[in-house]
Amino acid sequence: MRIVTTPLLFWADGMTVTPRLVVVHPRGRRDAGLLAHEAVHCRQMREVGLLRFWWHYFTCPAFRLWAEVEAYRVSLRHQPRGLRHFARALAHGYLLPIDEREAERLLKG
Repeated sequence: MRIVTTPLLFWADGMTVTPRLVVVHPRGRRDAGLLAHEAVHCRQMREVGLLRFWWHYFTCPAFRLWAEVEAYRVSLRHQPRGLRHFARALAHGYLLPIDEREAERLLKG
């Protein structure tokens, strides 16, 4: 996975563009949890296919929820105290029909 750091990514700490390319804001370049989260998206893209991944991610909230829950669970392994922060991000940052309580439940598995 190639990591490109740029302050132009102002809406997120990181973003997986392709199965081999991740863009990270400078504030997250040494965040192991963030990099592990993005590595999950790299794997998901390889398994699903790049175009299929992006199509479903943008058009299917259930797919987006699946992808982000899986990635945030990995983030939690790196930052166990981040549950509320990750649940808030999941509930409010991805246009998903869930609240923070449901996000916490999903992240706990």
